[in-house]
Amino acid sequence: MAEPVYLLIGGAGYFGARLAEDLAQRGRVVITGRRRSPARDRWLARHAGRITWQCYDAAETSRLPAETDYAAVFNLATPGAAEAAAQPETARQQALTTVEQALHLVTTGRARRLIHFSTFHVYGAPSPETPRTWYGEDDPPTPTHPYGHIHAACEARLAEAALPSVLVVRPTNLVGRPAHMDLGPQQRLIFLDLCRQVVTQRALTLLTDGLAYRDFLPIPAALAAIHCLLDAPSWPRQCHLAAGQAMTLRTLAERIQQVAARQYQWEVALTTGNRTDAFRVPFHVDTTTLRRLGWSPPEEAVLDAEIAATLASFQTVTE
Repeated sequence: MAEPVYLLIGGAGYFGARLAEDLAQRGRVVITGRRRSPARDRWLARHAGRITWQCYDAAETSRLPAETDYAAVFNLATPGAAEAAAQPETARQQALTTVEQALHLVTTGRARRLIHFSTFHVYGAPSPETPRTWYGEDDPPTPTHPYGHIHAACEARLAEAALPSVLVVRPTNLVGRPAHMDLGPQQRLIFLDLCRQVVTQRALTLLTDGLAYRDFLPIPAALAAIHCLLDAPSWPRQCHLAAGQAMTLRTLAERIQQVAARQYQWEVALTTGNRTDAFRVPFHVDTTTLRRLGWSPPEEAVLDAEIAATLASFQTVTE
């Protein structure tokens, strides 16, 4: 049997690079991206022969690589929140262009399956008057930000295609060690920013009061979920990729603070601000689909291990 090949659209980013490394243990991986850099080149060199690069930029109408057939295509290339807010219509058109090209690979038989990474942000920020405590896997999008609207448009196009080999995954906050340190705009993600603060400043500063809730899923648990999906005989229309239970931003900061104390004996002060944020009440994210496939939510030690590895990555950069 021929070795499977996986295509990761936008696979050089924060989560995509970890996914590429993981899938490279199952087969060969082709990743696409808009730009190269020394950090990404060093990372690619470490995986020579297993992970290869192809340039793809929806803004330039370049084509997805189709030199071979793919066991699965993963679309992680939707524009980020800042890009969506700055140029919402341009970002929307680019996102839909990529979706159309990914669908074309499926409909022409070049790819057996397509996993499209949407986002928990399609649900939008809850109203303070009517906070949500439960997010079901069949709940419709209710976006409130251009980023969420763009993802909802991509989901709608995929639903219109009505292909059983297409799955929409709605991840929450995936956190863990970066595969390489060219993080681009994603370096501003709260988890990465807090870990960087600890290493560079020996301090933690939250601009908000830290009492807002988020669902943080360690990347190893997300990768285990992807394996369950790839091995499943059939797919649902969509599912969540989440820990299931949220924690406050302050709790996350305190976990990072504790790991830094154990790992480096650093005394890291934690300061919170006066701003408030959305998601002021605890909430749960439905993960029934993954559980039925044999996936289990991660143990607490998994998050601590990823915090430790992320601190070590930033420490290496500063040395």
